[in-house]
Amino acid sequence: MLRFLTAKSHNVKSNFKYIDWQELITKIESPQNLGGVTPETAKSKSEIIAATDAIDKTKENVLAHDHFTMLRLDLDETELDVDGIEDALNNMCIASFIIHTTASHHKNGNGNRYRVYIELAASLSYDTWATLETYLSYMFMADDCATRPQQIMYLPVRYKGDSYSYHITKGDPLRVENSELLKRANSFKKKQLSIKEATIKDQLVKPTHNENLVGFQVSIIDAINQSYDWENLLLSYGYKRQGKAYLPPESTSKIAGAYILTSNTDGKQRYYSHHENDPCATGKCLDILDVISIRSHGGDTKQALCNIAKTHFPKLDKHNKKEWAINQQNTKSKTLFVGGAE
Repeated sequence: MLRFLTAKSHNVKSNFKYIDWQELITKIESPQNLGGVTPETAKSKSEIIAATDAIDKTKENVLAHDHFTMLRLDLDETELDVDGIEDALNNMCIASFIIHTTASHHKNGNGNRYRVYIELAASLSYDTWATLETYLSYMFMADDCATRPQQIMYLPVRYKGDSYSYHITKGDPLRVENSELLKRANSFKKKQLSIKEATIKDQLVKPTHNENLVGFQVSIIDAINQSYDWENLLLSYGYKRQGKAYLPPESTSKIAGAYILTSNTDGKQRYYSHHENDPCATGKCLDILDVISIRSHGGDTKQALCNIAKTHFPKLDKHNKKEWAINQQNTKSKTLFVGGAE
C-alpha cells in the first residue's frame, strides 16, 4: 500500500513519518480536538500531509525522489458542495477519495473550503502527476498544485465553533495508466501548450513608459520588476493558476489564457492575456508595472510609478529627486552661462 509523508506541523524539517490510506482515513474520521482556539491557530497546530513518500518536503528532494503517491485538490471559495464534488469525481471514474472541510471553512466571511485526497493504485512520476493535477485543477476551478510538488496540505483538527465535516468513498484506487482521465489530461495539456506557442510569436516588446532618467537617477521600473514576482502578484489580484497559465478574476470561462512569456529580445518575463474580459488584455506584452498600474491605478502608469516609488522605494525616490534637482540646476546654470557668453 502506498504511503504519504506526514509531520506534526509545517515547521518540522526532519524526522518525518509516513501513513497509509487507512491511517489517513482514521485521521479524517477522528481529528485532534484543540478546544477554544482560532481557525488560524488550529491550522498552525494541524498535522501536515504530502502527496509523496519522499524523505522530506523540500522541492529538491521531492523531485529527486519522483514518487507521487496521491492526487489532491485544494478547493477554496468553491461553489461546489460535498455532493457536487462527489458527483464530479464519480463522473471521472474516481472511486476512492476523501473530502473534508478546512479549519477556515465558513469562517470570517469565507465560503466553502475543502480538501480532496484521491487514492492511487500505483505511484506516479512527476510528469504524469503534474499533468493530472493541472487537469483536475482546471475541472474543479481549484488552486493549481501541479507546479508545486513540495506543497503540503493540512490534516483536519477540531476546535470550538468549527464547521468540520467529511465524506469518504471507499472503492478501487485509481489506476492511471491507460485511463480515460489520463487521456483527457494529456489532451488538455497539449491544447494549453498549443495556445501558448501560438501567442504572439516574435512580437516586438516596446516599453509602455519612458522614465527619461537624468544624471545618476536609478530606474524605479527596474526596481519594481526585480522586487515583485509574477505568481504572487497575480494571485494577489485574484487570478487562479492552471498549469503554466492564469485565469483572470473577470473571466467567465474555465480555461486559463493568460501567460507569463519570456521575450526573445531581452530575456525578460512579461504578461500576455487572451481573455476578452481581462483589463490587462491590451494586445501587448505587459511588465509588472503595467499590470499594477492597470489593476490598482486605473491604467495611469505615471501615477502608479510615483505612488510605488514613494511607498516602496523611498530611498530611491529621494535619490532620484535629488538627482533631478541637480540636473535642473546644471541645466539652468548652463543656459545662463551660454546666454552670458553671447
